[in-house]
Parts: sequence; structure tokens; C-alpha cells
Amino acid sequence: MFSPIHQFRNCVRLETIIPQLNKQGLVSVPVLQGYKIYHFALLHKLRCAKHHVDRLEGILRLNPSDVIPASDEFMFMVNLSIDGYFHSCGSALDILAREVLIYFGQALQPTVYFETARTILAANRHGDPIINRLQDPPWRAEFKDYRNASTHEMIIALKYSINVQLNGDLEEKTIILPLPDDPRIDPATRTYIRNPNLLKYSIDNLRRILSLINQIYGEIAERAKTGGRLPL
Repeated sequence: MFSPIHQFRNCVRLETIIPQLNKQGLVSVPVLQGYKIYHFALLHKLRCAKHHVDRLEGILRLNPSDVIPASDEFMFMVNLSIDGYFHSCGSALDILAREVLIYFGQALQPTVYFETARTILAANRHGDPIINRLQDPPWRAEFKDYRNASTHEMIIALKYSINVQLNGDLEEKTIILPLPDDPRIDPATRTYIRNPNLLKYSIDNLRRILSLINQIYGEIAERAKTGGRLPL
């Protein structure tokens, strides 16, 4: 579904095992309802994130000579894509929390974020291996800061540069946009060191999110297959 960014095989495993167990009457009604709501909502958000990455890549293919006279419109289109990207990825992680909780038979709170699933399971399923899967990965703090700034504060992408490369006798120009190290400070004082290429960051981060979800799906699918029922 998301190739070549990532192979999402455990998603297929989960979508195979749940209907199989359901035919045998081994999936509870709340789990089946939650699966139909949250699993496919999560996939929708991931597809939206991939769409925004593809759209951003298309925008950056524009001829630099066409971009410069229309710089304001160009930056609007970039930020439109990056806002959608961060919103979709963040929503996917929060929906994942709901999906995981229903597989473990836990009641959902009115508001559930990624860390909520870890907190609830740690309190009710102390020592369960899935809790380690829900620990914040090293990249999440930075991603969360970008997502919150994009959602609630000022635009993230404010500058770009033209990268010139010589390929034989041909001169190739590429538009490069950096992400600020701290998106929540005044634009005039921002630095751009950690993520100098917005498109690369977006692709790499989507790959990380897909990998995380794929690992969690793999654990749930394996345990559902071994235990022969849901909730776990």
C-alpha cells in the first residue's frame, strides 16, 4: 500500500486474522466495532500523509525560475502540504492508540492520544510486552513539536534555497526547503541545522511511523493467532 516507503505486511496479517477469528465467534462485538472504526480510519490518515508527501515532492519539481516571481504562492502551497502532512501523521498515531486499546479490551476515555494507550495499559496490564512497543520513539518529541506548531501557531516553512548541480554539460537546479530546529520561536532567530531538507524529513518520518505501526500490528496479530481470540 505504501511501497516504496515501507512494506506494511503486518497490516495484511491483522486484516486476515480478525475476520477469521470473527467467523468462529472469537472476536467480541466491541473489538469488531472498534476495528472497523479505528483501523480503517488510521489507514486513511496514512494514505493522506503519503498524498501530502507526494504533493510536496511535485511542488518542489517546479522550475526555480518560475518559483521566484511567485514566491509567496509557492510558500503557501508548501505550507499547505506540510500542515496536512503533520496533521495526518499525528492523527494516525492517536488513532493507533484507540485501536490498540480496543484489542486489549480497555475502555476508551473521551480523549485518547498516543501516550494515553501506554498509560492505561501500564496501569491495567503491568508488564505486558506491548507497553514497550508504545514507548515514545526517539524521533517523536521533534515530530510532536513540529505538529503542534503547525496546528496551533505560525507556518513552519519560511525559506528555501536553490541547489545547483552539474550533470555533465547540464545544470540541474533543485528547490530545497529546511525545517527550523525550533518552530516555536520568532522566525528571525530560527536556525536550520538538524533537518536541512523538508522533503527528506517527511519521507523518513513517514517511514518511521509506518515501521512503528507495522511492529505493533505484528505483535497483536501474532498474539491473536496464538491465543485464538480478541480481546487479548
